[in-house]
Formats: sequence, C-alpha cells, structure tokens
Amino acid sequence: MRIRSLTPLALIIGATMGGQAQASSDDSCYPNWSLLRDSLDVCNNLPFLTPGNDSRVNLRLLLADRKALTLKPGELTEQELAEGYGPVPFAAFRLANEEIEGDESEESGAAAMADLLGKLGVSRESNDTAGQAFLQGEGSRCRSNRDESAADFIGQLLDTEGLSATERQSLARARLQLLDACTWEADKQASLLPTDVQSPEAKAFAAYLRAASDFYSGRFSDAENGFSGLVESTQPWLKETALYMIVRTRLNAAQQDAFDEYGSLKEGHDRAPYAAVGQAIEQYLSVYPDGRYRRSATGLLRRVHWLAGDTDKLAADYAWQLTEAGDARASASPEALIQEADNKLLTTLTGATPSPLMTATHDLMIMRPDLPNRLTRQQLDGQKALFAQQPAMFEYLQAAFAFYVNKKPADALKHLPNDVPDTLDYLAFSQQTLRGLALEAGHDMPGAQALWLKLLPLAQQPLQREQLQLALAMNYERSGQLTKVFASDSPVTSAQVRLILLGKVADAPLLRQQIGQGISDVEKATAQFVLLYKELLHSQYAAFADDLKTLPEPPANTKLGTSLGYVYDAGQTLQLFRWNGAKAESGYACPSIGEIAAALQANDKDAKGLNCLGEFILRNGLDGMPLDQKPDAGDLGSSEPGFKGQVFSRLNGYQTVIADSKAARDDKAYALFRAINCYAPAGYNSCGGKDVAPAVRKGWFKQLKTTYGATSWGKSLQYYW
Repeated sequence: MRIRSLTPLALIIGATMGGQAQASSDDSCYPNWSLLRDSLDVCNNLPFLTPGNDSRVNLRLLLADRKALTLKPGELTEQELAEGYGPVPFAAFRLANEEIEGDESEESGAAAMADLLGKLGVSRESNDTAGQAFLQGEGSRCRSNRDESAADFIGQLLDTEGLSATERQSLARARLQLLDACTWEADKQASLLPTDVQSPEAKAFAAYLRAASDFYSGRFSDAENGFSGLVESTQPWLKETALYMIVRTRLNAAQQDAFDEYGSLKEGHDRAPYAAVGQAIEQYLSVYPDGRYRRSATGLLRRVHWLAGDTDKLAADYAWQLTEAGDARASASPEALIQEADNKLLTTLTGATPSPLMTATHDLMIMRPDLPNRLTRQQLDGQKALFAQQPAMFEYLQAAFAFYVNKKPADALKHLPNDVPDTLDYLAFSQQTLRGLALEAGHDMPGAQALWLKLLPLAQQPLQREQLQLALAMNYERSGQLTKVFASDSPVTSAQVRLILLGKVADAPLLRQQIGQGISDVEKATAQFVLLYKELLHSQYAAFADDLKTLPEPPANTKLGTSLGYVYDAGQTLQLFRWNGAKAESGYACPSIGEIAAALQANDKDAKGLNCLGEFILRNGLDGMPLDQKPDAGDLGSSEPGFKGQVFSRLNGYQTVIADSKAARDDKAYALFRAINCYAPAGYNSCGGKDVAPAVRKGWFKQLKTTYGATSWGKSLQYYW
C-alpha cells in the first residue's frame, strides 16, 4: 500500500466509507464518522465504553481509570492520515502503548555465553540453538533451549565449589551440545552426556542435564523423575531450577493431546492432569515466593487455569496481573496480557466471573446484537452483588443495556447522573457521553448540545476532547445549525470534521465564507474546490462563472484529492478549474471549462457543451466522485446537502446529445462513442446516471457504425458491451 499524507478531499471522502470501514486485503482501515455503534468494528473505536468498541479498547479505558496504564495515542501515522483518520474514531491498535514484548534475551544470552566460555577455556563451534528455530509466539518446550538458559547453567558451574576444572569443561561442552537440537534418542543422549565426572557436585549437574534432555525429548516421566531427584540438592540453583522444571514437565505432559494439528485447543480434552500441574506451581511459589522463576510460574499457572477451563480463576489471574502485580511481579507486559485476556478469556466466557473488571468488559461485548449469547436483563441484574464496591460501573452497565439492547434512551437516562463532575475519568466520560446520546435519541437536541459544550472544558484525558468536538459538530449539523461549526469562536477545530462537513453538507454561502475565513489555507482551498465543483456538477453555471472569477492566479497547488485506499486517487488541486480542454486523446476538441460552462448557461442542452463537460469529467477522473456520495444515515455529513438536485452524469449528457436531432454530426458521433464506452470493458456503467439495457447499447453501436461509420470514432469502435 502506498502511504501518503492527508489531504482535505481524502477527509471528505472518508465520510462516505461507512459500509467499508473494515480491514481490507491490504490491512487498511477507514473511519466511520459516527458515535452510535453497537456492533464490533475494529477499525472504528471511541474513547468511551460502548459495545461497538473492540473489547481491548474498553479494557484499556477501564485500566486507565485504575491507573494501571496510561493511554498514549501518539501522533497519527502517515498510513492513518492517508486512510482519512483523525484522532477519533480510531483503529483498535492505536491505543496499544507498546509492541507485545518479544524475546530480547537472545543477544544478551549470547554475550554472556561468550564471556563464560572464555573463563572456562572452552570454544564454541556453532552459535545456532534449537530455541532459535521458532517464530515469536510459537509454543514449544524447546523454545527455552537457547543461549540464555545454557549461560545460566554454565554460570553455576563457575560458581560452584567442589567441581574440578576438567568437570566444569566437560559439563559445559555437554550443555553446548544439547543446544543443537530438541529431541534425542536414548543412545544419542548417552553420547552427549558427560561420563567422566566424579565429584558429587558434578554428578548432580550431569543428572540435571539428563533430566533436561529427557524433557526436551518429550520423555516427561523420565524427566520428572530426574528433576525430582534434585529437589533436595545442596546446590541452590539446581534445587530451585529442578523444582521449577517439574512444573514445566508436568504441564507439557498434561497438554500433549490438548491441541489439534492447527494449534487450536481441542474441545473435550482431558482436564484432569492440570490439577497436578497447579500443585507443582503452588509448591514452587510457596518455597520460592521471590524466586528467579516466580514470574514464569505465575504465567504458567494462568495457562493451567486456561487449559483446565477454570474461567473464574483465569479472570482473577488477569485482573491481578493487570491491576495489582506491577512490573516486578507481572509475568508479561500489560499489552501482552490485554491481548491474551481477549483471546483466552473474553471471547470464550459464557457468564460473569468474580472479577468486576473482566465481567464489565465482557458485558459490553455481549450487548452486541449479532451474538448468540447476548446479555439478558436477568443476567445483568444478577451481577449487582459483584459490583457492590463499584456501583457507578453497575449503573453504567444498566444504562448501556437500556440504550443499546432495549433501545430505550429514556430508561438509560434513569441510570445516569444528571450532574457533570468536576473531573472526567473514562467511566465518568462514558456516563456523560451516553447521557448526551440518550438525549439526542429522545430528540432533545438542545439539551445534548448544552451538555457537549459543558463537557468540553472538562475533557482532559486523551481523545476525550476530540470525541466531544465530533459530537458537537454532529449535533449542530442535525439541528440545522451548521454555521455554528464554522463560527469564529467555534470549539470545533478538528480539521477532519470541518472538511467533511464542507464537502458533504455546506451550501454555497457557507463555502464562500470559509474561502475567506477558513482556519487554515487547506480549509480555504478546500472550500473553494467544493464550491466550484458542486456548482458545475449541479448545473449552476451562472454561479460557477461568477465564483470562477475569484480563483487566484495561479490557483493554490494544495492537493485536495489523494489516496484513500482503493476508493479514489485523483490527486486534484484547484488547478482543475484551469482545464483548457483536450483533443489529443480522443480527437474531440473542447474549450476551457469556463467556456464550457458559459455555453451550457446559454443552452443547457448544448451538444458541444454536454460532450465537453463529460470530457472534463472523464479526463480528470471525476466519475464516481466521493464528493457526490451521501454518507450513511446518522454519520457525520449525512444531513440534507447544501446543493439540491441531480448531479450531472456523463451518460445522461451523452443521451441528451444522441436524442438531439439538431446536434452536429461529430457531436452526435462522439456522444454515441462515449456512451457505448461507458460500459467498457465489463458491461458495467462507469459514467453515472440510469443504466440502459444491452439492446439500447446495441442500437447505439449500430447507429455509430452505419450513420457515423466514416468518423474516426465509428471506425475505431469494434464492440459494444
């Protein structure tokens, strides 16, 4: 996908994308400019708690209120700008504060290994490890068979008294050999393990290597026996690591048949073995509450709860990890935990959990209308005790249920505070947002407008002010007060919002006003482009002629039409209205666009004028111009447009010329040629206007090939579509 910076017409076009606001084949998203959404759209999220948000967005908002994370949306990327985005709405990934943590230990492990081997006087023949063979996130017991874990082992050899230099070298070489693979047959394993060690300490390390190789080879019973023999070791590292490895061994043994060939968890897999795994984890954590593997062990416990289907404990795990554990005790980054909670808990839950955090997030999800297990009033009422310590959250869920599920905005208002608080966290902001939406749904547009204005100075959290600007602009638009958006003291300063309204609903006086007092050169140029374009395409030729006189010389070169995915790519500027005709491509000569408009002003059925207006549209890529498309009902810019009547279409123009008995020979021949080509090459009309039947096109073709067969257009056209 090509990445380009935002231009005004791209923003206007973005308002037409309501039906296409999903990730496309090139992973692009497009904004849908609305605050009312109850179905999931990962490309369009808002900074208040709503069923239409991605569950990860709602979870982040709740976590931000708990000070468990800070939302940092950052600047819009070039790709987001090219796709037509402003700050709000936003794609789900935009609130991610970090990339999911990768394995950054490989480089440090290799450096530590080199240092340790140098101290031992041992050389390394290959730097490859079995653990490197796996993709990030790919599950395998062998992922840990890499430099970092081997360096831990070799470091202990150096620190353990009682080992001879020869034993240290022999054990280190054996560990290096075990780095090369994941699975060894028994005879191969025997050849890799040291046989020349004599001291008790060395034999204990050799026993560890045997148990580790059994583990990597999938001989879990042998591995557990080996590790169990070391849990009373006098060597501290061996003792702790062996106890931890019993956890991993039992877990890998338990989950051997839990996944299908595609890596998905099988339904009905045996859950009984996970009890023993949980016992091993609890034993490790009780002996080593601050041990070196504490974070990993708590992460494995979370996996055990998932595999065992214990959603209550799993929900408690995520809530604790995200809100209480802190960086020192959390087993993964917040972002990784959010993604994991969404995949392994929220999308599979069938009811409430003991965690208010997870239950609230899930409740909002299952208020969506397209889910088979949609939340019921009885289920929600049954959660009152769960939210006893968070009554405001429970009341908000009640309000959301009334608004989104029952479609009763008046009932929603009964569960929402009437007073505006001094500060707006995301829950309070959600309450006030839903209150405003409920007022509007109940046709109290003045009340909602007053609320949006009152909230604006209080909005301090990221993206709140941007959402309120959108809400206020939509209220002004639907209340017939569009001019307030563009008043000199208007709080609506969002470039995206203003440009969409100029392109979709502004009338000629407002556009002329903004040419002079737009808040940026971009807005001024956009207003002038929209004015001239709509006057011309709505056949307001006299007004077009007058306004064309105000076009500066040379016109501003600001690009007004650029990439918005696959929708439009004309790259237009105000230079468009200095078009001086074209002949080379078609053999049909046209004057300037100003002269064309003048001819049509004198006679709106002028054959040359109609053909040449069609030529202007064709040669400048204006067919299907998004400026002519009305956004979906309820979206920004969907109210009654400022320019009335039909938009000129090339096909209608050509048909008028074809039917004109007084049209000149070349004018009629060219109109036939172009009208037929409106359906090339696939039989679909690309010129606008009402479709005509193939029989009509066949008649045009016959007329062109007979009556006008001597013209260049009659000679060149071989088919009709």
